[in-house]
Amino acid sequence: MFASMKRKARSFFSGKWAGKVRTLLPLLAGLLLCGFALAAAGRRVATVEKDIRRQANPVEVVVASTPIPAGETFSTRNLAKKAIPSSGTGQRNVPASDFELLVGARAKTAIDPGEPVLWTDVEEPYDTDVFSRTVLPGRRAMTLGVDTTSSFAGLLHPGDRVDLLVERSGANSADWVRDIPVIAVDRDHNRLAHPSDKEEAATVTLMVTPGEGSRIARASGKVHWFLRNPGDNTAEAKGPPAKPMTSRAVEVWKGGVKVSPVLAAKEIHE
Repeated sequence: MFASMKRKARSFFSGKWAGKVRTLLPLLAGLLLCGFALAAAGRRVATVEKDIRRQANPVEVVVASTPIPAGETFSTRNLAKKAIPSSGTGQRNVPASDFELLVGARAKTAIDPGEPVLWTDVEEPYDTDVFSRTVLPGRRAMTLGVDTTSSFAGLLHPGDRVDLLVERSGANSADWVRDIPVIAVDRDHNRLAHPSDKEEAATVTLMVTPGEGSRIARASGKVHWFLRNPGDNTAEAKGPPAKPMTSRAVEVWKGGVKVSPVLAAKEIHE
């Protein structure tokens, strides 16, 4: 009898678990199918995103990381780099490679956070040490090639002044261009900040009037360089005036009596 009860209990529990398994099988199958579908969808989304990024060809530009009011100085605290589609950029966008150029400049207009910084948003000139600003109004910068002789063996510096004797080839003539300021020797244009100790210079930049530049440019012969004192503003160097030679009459005395030089000369010849 005990064995019969045992068989009945085993039959009851096995039937109960079989029913539960039959109930859970569709649910498990659905979960598996849902997982496969989600994985496939994820792969599809990743592929689409990759294609979109490839088609967009993103480029890095400079954007505002915080609100930048007009007149504020650009710095690493209010600027950042951001990748945006190339289709949404233009020549006015500041590329990420020029990030350092903006540091120290000032904003001309207000820029919201995340907005790209445009070159038109930057006050001009954003570089206050522009070489062209050293050229006086009405003058022009003119660069000439020089050698050791022309640069006075490295003794020529920005701030010096020179005279040029320009020879004309094919003609026995030359033209003087005097008192020309030297504003740069090679790349040095600040005598105090960039002292030049080189023995040889390749170029010298002069500040000339358009007429002087035209006369120098038309030179087809040799150009002779003459260094002058910066304080000497005369057109030509002048020496001390020559003293005129004056003749003085010679007095002739004979026996204590003054006689005419002409008579004295006759007596000598006789």
